[in-house]
Amino acid sequence: MPRSTFYAAKRPTTAQLKDESIAEKIKQIQEEHYYTIGRRRMGTLLERKFGIAIGECQVQRIMSKFKLTAITRQVRKAKPQAGKATKEQLPDNVLNRKFQADKPNQKMVTDVTYIPYYESGEWHWGYLLLVQDLFDRSIVAWKFSKKQDIMLSISALYMLRRQNLASDAMLHSDRGSIYTATLFREMLKDMGIAQSFSRTANCHDNATMECFNGTFKVEALYNPLLRQEHPSFAEQNKMIRDYIEYYNAKRPCSVIGNVPPKEYRETYYAENSVS
Repeated sequence: MPRSTFYAAKRPTTAQLKDESIAEKIKQIQEEHYYTIGRRRMGTLLERKFGIAIGECQVQRIMSKFKLTAITRQVRKAKPQAGKATKEQLPDNVLNRKFQADKPNQKMVTDVTYIPYYESGEWHWGYLLLVQDLFDRSIVAWKFSKKQDIMLSISALYMLRRQNLASDAMLHSDRGSIYTATLFREMLKDMGIAQSFSRTANCHDNATMECFNGTFKVEALYNPLLRQEHPSFAEQNKMIRDYIEYYNAKRPCSVIGNVPPKEYRETYYAENSVS
């Protein structure tokens, strides 16, 4: 190899010098922002501060090459001992995916899903707690709230108190704090309701409730015929109430022979002479 070729290769190219120049500017921005700027915002800041307009891929390449990427949250690996004490204190998955019941108010499942509402010029999340009876898939209790706190779950229990609960009644849920709270569990015990919990991070253990959440959002919440552009909390609450009334009284359910839950329940009571 000629000596001139060797030393020519050692000299930085124009492209390399350009990358180094941009990297210096990226470093300046990262230090100013405590290395919290990702490639998308970095491109905007480079153009705004230095008048440099380059593509997102080029920004990412230079940031990676010069180790100037943003600090991100790392995925935390579950530890074998994590949650051990809680697991020992809580009941197991007693329901065990047996999503059928012999009589009303015997096996019930519950969950909380997020519902957006518009207030004071911005969007917020509302929290909808639902209790479903596995006998006829009806919604027997629900509460829409601006807060996901213990009062949300307690309010649902007040509604369940008005039901003719079976002697072997059970309520199944995930391991959310509103269900594992001491007050909630004590009230369940006083009402004679056994508790069952899904396994950690296993939504399939509460499949019927998850299924209803999806159905509700497709048929009501995001239905273009029903959806409002900026629904208030009160308007979303009314929409929820109207849909649950429709679901219980009019919507055919394939699991119970394509009849509405209300009709299925009334037939049961008539055949078993229960008032």
